[in-house]
Amino acid sequence: MGVNTRRTKSTQRKPKGTDLEGAARASELTFRFLAKSREDMAFIVDLDLRTTYVSPSVINILGFTPEERMQQTPEEQLLPESLKLACEMLSRELEWERQGGEDPDRYVTLVLGYHHKDGSVRYLETNCRAVRDRRGPLAGIYGLARDVTQRLRMEEELRRLAVTDSLTAAYNRRYLQEELHREMSRSDRFSQPFSLIMLDVDHFKTVNDTFGHEVGDRVLKGLVELIQKRIRKTDLLARWGGEEFMIMLVSSTLEQAVALAEELLEKMNDRPFPDIGLVTASFGVTNYRPGETMDQLLTRVDDLMYQAKRDRRGCVRHDVSLTDRQH
Repeated sequence: MGVNTRRTKSTQRKPKGTDLEGAARASELTFRFLAKSREDMAFIVDLDLRTTYVSPSVINILGFTPEERMQQTPEEQLLPESLKLACEMLSRELEWERQGGEDPDRYVTLVLGYHHKDGSVRYLETNCRAVRDRRGPLAGIYGLARDVTQRLRMEEELRRLAVTDSLTAAYNRRYLQEELHREMSRSDRFSQPFSLIMLDVDHFKTVNDTFGHEVGDRVLKGLVELIQKRIRKTDLLARWGGEEFMIMLVSSTLEQAVALAEELLEKMNDRPFPDIGLVTASFGVTNYRPGETMDQLLTRVDDLMYQAKRDRRGCVRHDVSLTDRQH
């Protein structure tokens, strides 16, 4: 695998592993770098990102012996996106050196995805520094990597919990408000329409009082499942509070949003809940008007939803279209 960068004449020859090891061990600092604990994996790669040295701890971290690891290509070692990051890093280091950069303390930190021998993926936080041969030019990169897979999973779970409703796994109110801000700015800048649907489960208190809160929770989860199967990945479903939900439809006209609301209501009418029977919802639908505030948008869709409640429940009430407002 080649790296997209020009090399000087002195670096055209592919350095041997022993040469790179000798270069890396030439300083006391580098030796300490390679002599870390078993939790760290020290390695050296040449200018083609092929491994020429890896410490014995690789077997504890990635399951491969050092000999197996050094026989693998970069493509066999790294996930495609991580390989791209590594190539970009090496290209930057080569360019930095070409321009005469010198900094003995320079290092780069990357989080890269590696293939484990058991077929899983491990994410390693990798600190990389340049290896130079005796004549001075860059000969490769040596690094120290530590497994941060579990930490990243915990961080991702914390992020998920911070933006989702614990009962239904829909997004929460705060996250929806943040995304509304972003979508309003995008709509104002690029004149892209977006719409908002608000729905409230009809007679939900009766469901809780008659069948119990556990059954009521199942109704809310079932409703979220029904909606998630229908909306696009770019759309956003959030629990607004209690039995109220909001759907933000990006790049969507009012007419498209009304059609979706009517379809969702029809699906609810066709799907009675076990031991409960039919559960419906009242829908309010509107679209964003350029330049308006979030409060104006939310008040309008809330009013439309309550209009559906007042009229007969189990129906859709929507704003007039932009075309109608201009007449």
